[in-house]
Amino acid sequence: MLGFGKSIGLLETRDIEQDLNGLLLNAVEGTEVWIITPYATMDRLTTLRRLISDTAGRGVNINFVVRDEPEQVNSAKKNLKEAIENGVTLFAFKRLHAKVYWSEFTGSIITSANLVDGSFESSTEIGLGIEPGKLHDEIRKWIDNVIKPGLRSISTRENKKISTSKSETKIVSTSGFCIRCDASINFNPQKPYCAKDYKSWAKYSNSEYEEKFCHKCGKATKSSLKKPICYKCYKAG
Repeated sequence: MLGFGKSIGLLETRDIEQDLNGLLLNAVEGTEVWIITPYATMDRLTTLRRLISDTAGRGVNINFVVRDEPEQVNSAKKNLKEAIENGVTLFAFKRLHAKVYWSEFTGSIITSANLVDGSFESSTEIGLGIEPGKLHDEIRKWIDNVIKPGLRSISTRENKKISTSKSETKIVSTSGFCIRCDASINFNPQKPYCAKDYKSWAKYSNSEYEEKFCHKCGKATKSSLKKPICYKCYKAG
């Protein structure tokens, strides 16, 4: 999967569709998927819409980001209605032009292809498929540093906290950090590892094994699965 078995590989139009399906099919319960596309008029992409909905329904945290324009937001809301009911969170981002599809455990795709009918029916598209590793992690940092601060929430999962102002609705971060590598993950003291480091930890399953970071604030500290939060964050509640 993802570029002819290499860590980074060239994807043509049909490869992009197949690899995107693979990112969703192989996403692990409790991990994150980011679908970032300016345009999402998926009237005829019924298989993809069903796959997004089914993946969210089995406990994968899917964040779907479209361009912050009424036409694009309304189109995404219509086409993702079932997926949103199954747990997909829809966001809008001003002047979005990037097309990035990222799955915590299975890899990422950077491409010219929007999620519109014509992209896979009549357009000539190109992309890069990227397996988990350093570049995959750098893409996630880009999402955290560039995309997250500009998000406007359109719909939310039940476990997201939302604050409202007079002019807009903004997401209040409920993200945490892997206690071994400091990668951004969902905040859950019962699961304070990213998928990669959890697999490594699970070889020995020592709940008191000393790690390096606080699961809540991400700062360097002595932590463990048994005590994943630093004393300062614990006191703050």
